[in-house]
Amino acid sequence: MRIFCKQNFDFVWQDVQLHRTVIKTVLGVMALLMIAAVLPWGSSTIAKWHSLKDFVLLYRYEFFHLPAFLFLLGSTLQTNIWIVLRRYRTRGQIGMHKALLVIVSAGLVSLVVAVVGGLCTAFVKYVVYPNMKHYHAVFLYVPHSDDKSSFLYFLFMYFFVTTIFGLIFVALTDLWAKRFLSVMTVMTLAILDMFTARVIPYVFYISERVSPVWTMIFLALIIMMLINIVRFSSNYKNYYVQDDLL
Repeated sequence: MRIFCKQNFDFVWQDVQLHRTVIKTVLGVMALLMIAAVLPWGSSTIAKWHSLKDFVLLYRYEFFHLPAFLFLLGSTLQTNIWIVLRRYRTRGQIGMHKALLVIVSAGLVSLVVAVVGGLCTAFVKYVVYPNMKHYHAVFLYVPHSDDKSSFLYFLFMYFFVTTIFGLIFVALTDLWAKRFLSVMTVMTLAILDMFTARVIPYVFYISERVSPVWTMIFLALIIMMLINIVRFSSNYKNYYVQDDLL
């Protein structure tokens, strides 16, 4: 049985088109802040980086990438009454729609982060760095030439982790019907991970050297489990309340 069908993709694309202004704004702000990281700002630096992966994580994932993604996701996920009546026949189908929209949104964010990060690091390495006699502090750490395969794996991890947090956000919102509370809970979980299990740093930095295949399989299984949780929670949600936008 297919999890997602062509109808789901068509409706998700309609949502993306409907909220394209918000999506472009969020992605544009993320891109501008990443570009700002390679500009000379005097004697001080925004951060020190030596690879494309480090440049992407210049702004901490927990404080920059994740909040931006949750804001984008909260702006596009709106399953109010007209969507229920005109698009789907069952609540389970609405849950699958929300899960697919999370996956598409995580893919868009990952793509923009990869493209902007690649352009910025290429600019420093091939344009600024070769012709620079006196290194500016902000250009002291340039990306390694042999980092391409590592970044490809990291990009998959970035997409998986972002998708997992997005699905948790949707499941919590279905449970509590409080979007702000769900956002704060997801961000708190990510921040607490820095001081407890440190799963995010392990996935981003260590898993490639230890067990890349098993890590990808494990994260994929978590995504599948969360998709089913979102579908199950949607079966008990009252979408006919006008103020219930998620």
